[in-house]
Amino acid sequence: MKTYIYYPGMEVRDELWLKFALLYLERLAFVFTVSEKSGLTTLLHTLEEQTDLLAERPEPGFFADITPQLESQLGGLIAPDFTRHKVFGNKELITRWRQGANHDCFCPTQAGLERLHGFCLAHGFATQDEGGIRMARRFANLLSMRLAREWALANEGALITDHDYLDRLLHLLESRYHNRGGQDCFHLEIPLQVPTHLSEIPFAELIALRARSGFRQQLAEFHQALDALLVMLGSGYAEPTALTRFELAQQGLNQLLGPETRSLPLTTLVSTGLPAMAMIHQLKASHPKSRLIFHPIKKSHFHQRKSQHFFTRLGQVKP
Repeated sequence: MKTYIYYPGMEVRDELWLKFALLYLERLAFVFTVSEKSGLTTLLHTLEEQTDLLAERPEPGFFADITPQLESQLGGLIAPDFTRHKVFGNKELITRWRQGANHDCFCPTQAGLERLHGFCLAHGFATQDEGGIRMARRFANLLSMRLAREWALANEGALITDHDYLDRLLHLLESRYHNRGGQDCFHLEIPLQVPTHLSEIPFAELIALRARSGFRQQLAEFHQALDALLVMLGSGYAEPTALTRFELAQQGLNQLLGPETRSLPLTTLVSTGLPAMAMIHQLKASHPKSRLIFHPIKKSHFHQRKSQHFFTRLGQVKP
């Protein structure tokens, strides 16, 4: 089973996203300990007891091992000659993040993050609070993104978020755009079907659906077919059979979701080993009714190992 690690951090922003996760994710993990100040603690406990959705959080030792890398990066933000970082921002933004009045995000104490929390406290990026620390929300989100990325790369997992700006910043962290040369990159948008009134469906009903005979097997086939599709797209060679398999797997899963559904987009970035346009044209010709959306192609060089990351837009299914 593939584990998706959610970022930016302490908890998902609303129950609707967890409903989506129950329908479409095999395993879900979080970067940070869920704060007791979250309203979702009881719900997450229920999901842990009654489903196989939630995976173990990263081991404390893993975070401890990568803390020196983060300290090195953060140290550059407070260096006298610092002007701008392409992801973390400019000098004025860093200054605001170091002002206690802007520390509006609570981060609970967590095993493995003691040294990182100490670094943030020592350099003004955080202030002490009962049971943890506080820091500027966007700064906390960016730290979470980086921690999630390292964990996913080390464990062959995938990243997922409902913050599209963080998804864009993650790509910026990993790559550089060039007018010439580089790999073809494009966003692939996959329309997923969810029950029309997803926000009104009780969690007990979705938990029962996930436990229904055949649902987990169909979900596993969907993810295997999705992985095969992304491998094919990444190669730059069109293999229509991979798209056929994915569409069949998606249809099989859709049949279990009920007759009344609506579309919710799942988007991921694809980089190809070959020029992508010919491959996309061939796939569109072989599957003219395919609902996959291929966004414009850009050129990018990856100077770090590229992660697999997805984002969802839940606005279409919000009440």
